[in-house]
Amino acid sequence: MPLADLQTLAQQQREADSDTCQYKFNEEQLSVALELLASKHPREALDSLSTVNMAQTSASLRWRLAAVRGQCYFQLRQFLNAQKDFLYAVTEQPEILPADQRLVVLELHLHLAATLRELKQPDAALEQYNIALRMMNATTSLHYVAEANWGVSLIAFEQAKKPLDTSHCPRCKEAQLQDAFNHAVNACILYRSIGESLRAALLTCQIGLIEQESGNRDDARQHFQGVLSAWLPELEKRANAPEMEQRGLHELANVVSAAACSLAGLELEMENYSEALKYVQQAQYAGQMSYTLRKAEAAIMLGRVLESIDVLDPAAERAFRDAITLLAPTDRIAAQIRAHDALGRHLLKKRETKAGEIELDIARSLSDVASAFSSSSIFVEDETDEIALKV
Repeated sequence: MPLADLQTLAQQQREADSDTCQYKFNEEQLSVALELLASKHPREALDSLSTVNMAQTSASLRWRLAAVRGQCYFQLRQFLNAQKDFLYAVTEQPEILPADQRLVVLELHLHLAATLRELKQPDAALEQYNIALRMMNATTSLHYVAEANWGVSLIAFEQAKKPLDTSHCPRCKEAQLQDAFNHAVNACILYRSIGESLRAALLTCQIGLIEQESGNRDDARQHFQGVLSAWLPELEKRANAPEMEQRGLHELANVVSAAACSLAGLELEMENYSEALKYVQQAQYAGQMSYTLRKAEAAIMLGRVLESIDVLDPAAERAFRDAITLLAPTDRIAAQIRAHDALGRHLLKKRETKAGEIELDIARSLSDVASAFSSSSIFVEDETDEIALKV
């Protein structure tokens, strides 16, 4: 064989060996990232994927790497980055899936749905939840079935709260509220059946909000107070315990803050301002031990209560601005929109028209940001444990 041919064969062999080594390395990094995610270390999992060159990865592995990287961003609540990776993975996943990858794809659709909902894209989110529901069967974990029902309930509830007009009639609102209620009840029952009592408690709050929107205030109060009376004593006990015994404190505080904030909103609606303030203080107390979203929601609710008592109270504006500051470093776009909208409306009530319009413009521009990301091209580049509080 001529020397040139021998050299070509040798080069091809080296390239094949290099590709094999690269594939094995990427597969190992994928396994490492999955283990770190399973042990609730998303930042470390993301770091482990930083050494992977997506452009030099085979298509069969690339979509899985994108999906896992999206899960890292999702757990870190970096929703804009998560959306890009999830959309790429959904687009590039093979039509025929091996049995061991069906669960990966189910979780991908569920978390893409939650991400889209957080980024104020409810129609796209609902489509993803429905895809996930169609993938489920008798062998599917009840946790995933509950998660999908919860998400559909949240979307239906948000749609029901839209202002009534020619395209959103009272009958449509009633149907959406009933749909939200049914899915929330289903999710609550499922979570209880698998022993996830804190998530069942959050769903109980969600059911209360639906009852409140439906005009059933007494039923709503019963749901909220049931959750608060059940979990506030446990939170106080665990908060005062030694640090080693504070496991799950954030999740517990999350539930208490949600229930207290919901009660504050109900009392505010009924103009019981002293009661509303009492519950806001409980929401703030629990929120300090919970997540940024809960702290911000409690601040917005405080602002709403204070402005209802005295619109010129400077503490009301300060509370709204505190919420905006808390949310600014996050990708919680839906919550940011609510905060800027609340401040804008507050300033308009104080006849500070120019400043109020600026805040409302910011809220509108944040909606445009979410829409821009949903329509942008897809490139391979660098829980919901929440309820739709009426803030």
